[in-house]
Amino acid sequence: MAILTEEKIFNVAETMIMEKGVKKTKLSDIAKALGVTHAAFYKHYKNKEDLLQQLALKWLDTTSKDLLEWEVPANMDGESALHDWLWQLANTKKKLYHNDKRMFYLYTDYLEGTQTLINSHLKQLAEKAETISGRRGEGQAIMTAFVYFHNPYFAERWDQDDYQELFEKVWQLIYIESNN
Repeated sequence: MAILTEEKIFNVAETMIMEKGVKKTKLSDIAKALGVTHAAFYKHYKNKEDLLQQLALKWLDTTSKDLLEWEVPANMDGESALHDWLWQLANTKKKLYHNDKRMFYLYTDYLEGTQTLINSHLKQLAEKAETISGRRGEGQAIMTAFVYFHNPYFAERWDQDDYQELFEKVWQLIYIESNN
């Protein structure tokens, strides 16, 4: 019997999901591909939903790591730092979309349908925006103002010629409002 690791399970599960789709992928098929019994697989995940949540969380943690660990450069004020971090967020999401659209949609569609996971992610982003900018209690509003640049719903529009110009216009609206 094969020794199961999270990495092995995730790799096989991702491959099968990409081949068959989420709905047609069964835990018994994943277990068989891993060389273990269906019962042995249940020692690691209670059901398919549990596995999908763990896969999505891993993807989210991996793809958000640099954003959430980003530090304000010593010589930069909070407003400039927030601008740069939001632009990095936009480019990170755009890069993920372009690197593998199928996986991007697989995970983002799943996350969007699982409010607990997406709310946790958005809360982390909002808290980071507050930490960077020093604008306590405004993180959720900041993330909402820039939703076009990080929400997967808008991914197919991220390649428009005026994308960066639009980002800067939204930034100017936020920056001007905060200084009045």
